[in-house]
Amino acid sequence: MDPLIDVATIPRRRTVEAFASDGESLLYSAARDEASALNRTATEIWELCDGTKTIGAIAQALGQRYGVDEAHLLPDVAAAVAALRSRGLLDVSPDAAAT
Repeated sequence: MDPLIDVATIPRRRTVEAFASDGESLLYSAARDEASALNRTATEIWELCDGTKTIGAIAQALGQRYGVDEAHLLPDVAAAVAALRSRGLLDVSPDAAAT
């Protein structure tokens, strides 16, 4: 797991070209000349990474949306954020990780 990713981390989307269809997305990063296909869940997480919400808040929002305890979602949200970051789709500033 990425050491910068924890419950207090605040991820934000990088500028990419996004193509959405039926809740799924295809994101193209011109900087990396790379495309990433996101399923519905990954798309929801990516959209919630607006630079204002912590990973904990994202898990809470999804938990409320689907009637699931956020504690069960937190590891999956953190893993998704780490994966999106590794694909160059999200930024995590060093000061955002310590709240």
